[in-house]
This record gives sequence, C-alpha cells and structure tokens, in this order.
Amino acid sequence: MSSDEDEIDAALNMGFTFRRRPVSAAAATRPQFRIPLLLLTLQKGRASKLHWKGLQVINWAIQSDARMDTLVAVTEERQVPHLPVVRIEPMLDRTIDLAVGLGYAKFEGGRTVSLTALGKERALEVAAAPVLQEEKQRLSRLAGKVSQAKIDLLLEWRNE
Repeated sequence: MSSDEDEIDAALNMGFTFRRRPVSAAAATRPQFRIPLLLLTLQKGRASKLHWKGLQVINWAIQSDARMDTLVAVTEERQVPHLPVVRIEPMLDRTIDLAVGLGYAKFEGGRTVSLTALGKERALEVAAAPVLQEEKQRLSRLAGKVSQAKIDLLLEWRNE
C-alpha cells in the first residue's frame, strides 16, 4: 500500500465517541410551544374556528406590529397601498396536528379548524397567564372576529 492509502485507511479506522450535547432550538420551531398561541388565534374566528388560510394569515401577522397593521387595515376595510405576500409556515401545520391529537382542536369540513371544549378551557388559561404578552397585544388589535372574506381579500388581492 502507498502512504496515501495508509493515511486513508488510518482515518477510516479511527475510533470515535458520541457525546450528547445540548441543542437549543427556537420555540418557534417546536410545535408543542406554539399550541398556546394557536389556541388564542382560534378564538379570533367566529365560533372559535378558522380556515387554514385564516390561521396562516393571523400567524403571519402576529410576527410584527407592521404586519398586524396591515391585517387590521384590511379587516377595517381601509385602503392598503401595497398588500404583502403572506408567508405560509409549514410548522403551523404540525402545531395544528398536535393540537388535534391532544384534543384541543378538531377539523371541521376539510381545512377548517375549531377549538374543542378542552381547547376553549386551555385558551382561557393561556389568556389569563402572564405569557405571550406581545402576541396577545397584537391579537387584541383585531376588533371582534376575523371573517374568511377579509382573509381572502388579503390573500387573493393579486387575482383581481
């Protein structure tokens, strides 16, 4: 064998050790940490239910004050000079599935998600708890319930 082959062989036969290391992942990427926000969001729909599109739009708007300004303007039927492109977040789908599995939410007729009785109880607990203060403040800016027509207006403005 040549010296290059010896080096490669030595490297491939070298021992190794696995060490468990803490890996922190942002709460936004962990569905179990997003369930409380999902429960609060579902309360913004009529009869505590929203279509998947509505959940995506409100989830997008909660991320910043500027985004919430846009959603509030649309729901109040004010002119919005430049409607944004709402980003669809796949992690929200996992959060919805987990909430359904835990009995906090259920699917109704396709892609509409509603709170169960247990989900409504948990949503009230989350609302009363000193958590998610920024998100609660942003959600409170949406007066009343959010209609599917307003959600569609924000999502489908380019089709007009």
